[in-house]
Amino acid sequence: MSTGTELRAVFYARVSTEEEKQLNALEKQIQENKDVIRDHGWRLVGEYIDEGKTGTTTKRRNDYKRLLKDMTENKFDIVVCKDQDRLQRNTLDWYLFINRVVQTGKLLFMYMDGKFYSPDDALITGVRAIIAEEFSRNLSKKLHNYHDHRIEK
Repeated sequence: MSTGTELRAVFYARVSTEEEKQLNALEKQIQENKDVIRDHGWRLVGEYIDEGKTGTTTKRRNDYKRLLKDMTENKFDIVVCKDQDRLQRNTLDWYLFINRVVQTGKLLFMYMDGKFYSPDDALITGVRAIIAEEFSRNLSKKLHNYHDHRIEK
């Protein structure tokens, strides 16, 4: 896989809450994405950032939807993101996203793994998607249970 300025890169960043700690994480994630793009010699041509949005659904994730639209309009060559769960915490949506990446001939680089997505990764990323979805579902149950008990007291 060649690298160089001929590749037009965008990045996607997301945090699920608007708490200050998460917002600091978002700023760090944005800078890391920019650093990865610069370090590989790619040309940054777009940013997609969803702040305070869950990864368990694509609803209300306006920049994610814009990323999908721009992907089909050939506005870039490569999508950079921290890791898979920044894009999705939903198994079906993960496969729909990867299908779009493959169909449009785009590259996906997840910098925590330090590599491009490949069809050989389909099984492991599918398992990761299932685990991320289950983790989010369990966390949501725990939070609801905590709030219910707090209200009762």
